[in-house]
Parts: sequence; structure tokens; C-alpha cells
Amino acid sequence: MIVSIAFGSSVLGTLAGKMLDRSGARTETVRAGYADAVKAMNAWGQYPERIYRRVDDTKETLARLESLGAELKAALAFATGWVSGESAELGQVYNSFIELLRAEVTVHARQAWSSAPASTSAAMNIGGPRQANEIAIRADGIVPAEWLIVQLFSTLIHYRVGWRRLVWVRPLLRRRLVRLRIVEQAEQAFSYRSA
Repeated sequence: MIVSIAFGSSVLGTLAGKMLDRSGARTETVRAGYADAVKAMNAWGQYPERIYRRVDDTKETLARLESLGAELKAALAFATGWVSGESAELGQVYNSFIELLRAEVTVHARQAWSSAPASTSAAMNIGGPRQANEIAIRADGIVPAEWLIVQLFSTLIHYRVGWRRLVWVRPLLRRRLVRLRIVEQAEQAFSYRSA
């Protein structure tokens, strides 16, 4: 009797330990996946800046920038699929954010490609060079597009890791996302930026 109780408790302890190990490994995998998705979004949002800051229009530079753009698009496509597979609800939000970001990046990339290469260090400044005796003031207050989306999406990731993952099951998470109006916040911010 004592042997069977001891054996049973050790089996249960081993099973509980394995489950906790798997849960911890899964949490880390999910965190890393979301971190990669946010990184892909941020990198794509910064792509026009890379184009603006090119130093020449040689074939090598243009090929390097084109290759970078293709790599960023591939990373974004992978991240979109990963997020949608991990959580359909967060996948919808991520896809909406990517649509907004693509429109923004398209406009700025067109402008960047039509601009002359940056031939001086002053041309590398964001927002253009300062004039002599210009008083330093705060920026215009417009947050870069990729930062805005990264901040909004990052507020949702905690619903998918740790104990919250168990509490916020699909129907509850769907209702929570509707109530938070994250996509509407991003659309409103982008329409304000465009105005």
C-alpha cells in the first residue's frame, strides 16, 4: 500500500513537472514569435528611411536596398502567418495593422525613391537640417508609424502568454479586443497623421 502511494505520487509529480516544463517552453516560444512579429513590423516601417538615407544611386546600392525590401516583406509575410496561426483574434489585429503600415510605407517609399541621395551628413538628419540660429523645439509630435503600431500591438501580447492565455479563451479575447478598439485607435491615429 505504501509502495503504491509512493509510486503514484512520484508519477504524478513527474507528470506535473513535465507539464510545467512544456508550458514554460511554450511560453518562451510564443514570446519569441511575437517579438519577431513586432520586429518585422518595425523594420518594414523603417524601410523608407533606409531609402532616404542612401548615399548614391549606383547599381550596387539600389540592388542592396531592393534585396533588403524583399527580405523585410518576407519577414512580414512569415510574421503575419505565424500570428494568425497562433491566435486568430490577434492575427486579425496584426493584419489590420499591416494594411495600415503598408499604405504608409508605400507613400513614404515613393517619396524616398524620388529624392536625391544623401550626399552630406546633414542630409542624414531626420526632418532635414537645422537652420543657423534656429531655436531647438520639440518635434512636431507625430509618432513614427511603426512605433505607433508596435506600441498598440505590444499591449495585446500579454493576453497570449503565461496564465492569461488560459483565462482569455477565444470568445473572451474576441470581446475584449472589440471593447479595446485597438484597430480603431490605429486607424484614427493614421487618419490624423495623413490630414
